[in-house]
Amino acid sequence: MEIISGIDNFPCIQDFTCVTVGTFDGLHIGHQAVLKQLKDTAMRKKLKSAVITFSPHPREVLFPGADICFVLSKEEKIRAFSKSGIDFLVIHPFSKEFAGLPAEVFFKDLLCKKLKMKHLIKGFNNHFGKDRLSDISVIRQYGIEAGFEVTETQKLFTESHYPVSSTTVRQLIHEGKVDKAAEILGYNFFITGKVVHGKHLGRKIGFPTANILSDDKHKIVPKSGVYEGCCIINGIKYRVMLNIGSNPTVNADNNKIFFEAHILNFSGDLYSKEITVTLIRRLRDEKKFSSLEELKRQLEYDKIKISA
Repeated sequence: MEIISGIDNFPCIQDFTCVTVGTFDGLHIGHQAVLKQLKDTAMRKKLKSAVITFSPHPREVLFPGADICFVLSKEEKIRAFSKSGIDFLVIHPFSKEFAGLPAEVFFKDLLCKKLKMKHLIKGFNNHFGKDRLSDISVIRQYGIEAGFEVTETQKLFTESHYPVSSTTVRQLIHEGKVDKAAEILGYNFFITGKVVHGKHLGRKIGFPTANILSDDKHKIVPKSGVYEGCCIINGIKYRVMLNIGSNPTVNADNNKIFFEAHILNFSGDLYSKEITVTLIRRLRDEKKFSSLEELKRQLEYDKIKISA
């Protein structure tokens, strides 16, 4: 996969392209279906496959100052795309000027002229240009005029009847329903960060924790509570008991969120190392205990639930 910064920098190639466009937050099963359609169409028609996405995210530009969060960071999304088998990933700089382009100009002057697009794969909820064009019949008319075909993918639902969308995923994660979010994502939500020093109180009660510091301010934070998860260290998979929240038993500042992972059956030094914890399910709410001894009893009970 070749990563290209901006549509204007797309290389001059002999082949024509099959293109899809979107923000792709989470790269969930709906996005994966779009990418499969993209690759299948490109292979059948002997085209190169190209994905157009944006940085910064359009909402950061259109709603400055808004509290915006995403399932995947930019780096995580690029890594996911790199495993998808597409030929080109074009990361286009999103600006208010770009947002002001009509859909017709975007299709004809950018995708067709710059990328030599011959086929467009449209997600069911894709909107294009300042006119927010989504009408497939209008887009197909532009295609007749400019020389490209259009395929529109269908809306999907999970077995639990959740609509497959990034908005739904973010809502479920906010509610702590990471197991339901996984049905839409096609994988378990994860948190990555560097292990930093904390107060070391966990060691005193037999539950040492890795305090994870995420440097991505836009990464979505699940609902506070205790989660069952897992992580891989030196190629070995470990079960994890992860607390997300303010640690009210030992911390008076309720505004700061901590990610504290107790890694079952692990001993070793993880400080300054980066780890990824995958969340499987939420066990319970975060609670303020009257003593460290009471906290320890609850943690022992949580550990039994994870180990069962």
